[in-house]
This record gives sequence, structure tokens and C-alpha cells, in this order.
Amino acid sequence: MTEPLTQVFIESEIARLCAYAENVTQQLAKRARESAQADADYKKAHAQAFLMAQGKTVGDREAVASLETADEYERRKIAEALLMAATEAGRNVRAQLDSLRSLNANQRALITN
Repeated sequence: MTEPLTQVFIESEIARLCAYAENVTQQLAKRARESAQADADYKKAHAQAFLMAQGKTVGDREAVASLETADEYERRKIAEALLMAATEAGRNVRAQLDSLRSLNANQRALITN
């Protein structure tokens, strides 16, 4: 059987998660910048490749441009996935903080009653 959580423990966990949330926020900002840069790089490279492509139809030129910018597209998708993961990490930390705040309120109610 586990021991009941103390208010001191709950408050220390809230403080720890608040510090971690700050780190997650900084990582999210970094990932957002990287994702935006990767998107811009891909769009620029794709447009240049499309304009330089020698094809009879728009579809042919699009296919050539897509093949020539596959690496940029991959970097864009990876940066996008990392941004989504960082966003989810932020949501997770907020959910944990909400749970601890509820526990803390319950603990205070027990103490004051």
C-alpha cells in the first residue's frame, strides 16, 4: 500500500513541473522556428525545381520538382513531427499540473476541515 501524498510533496511536484514546463515551452519555440524554416526551405526549393524542370505538362514538372526536393520535404516533415511532439509534451505537462492542483486543493480541504 502506498503512503498518502503530503501537501509538501504535492507542492514540490508542482514546482518541479512548473520548471519543466518552462523548458518545454522553450523547446516548443525552438521546434516551431525549425519547422517554419524547414517549410520555407522546402517551398523555395520546390518552386525553383518546378521552374527549372523540363517537362511537357504541369504534372511532369511537378513530378520532377518533387523528386528533386525529396530531402527538403523529408526535413520539413521531420521538423513538423518534432513540433507536434513538443506541443503534446506541453499539453501533457499542463494536464499533470492540473491534476496536482486538484490534489493540492483536496489536501488543503482535508487540513482545514
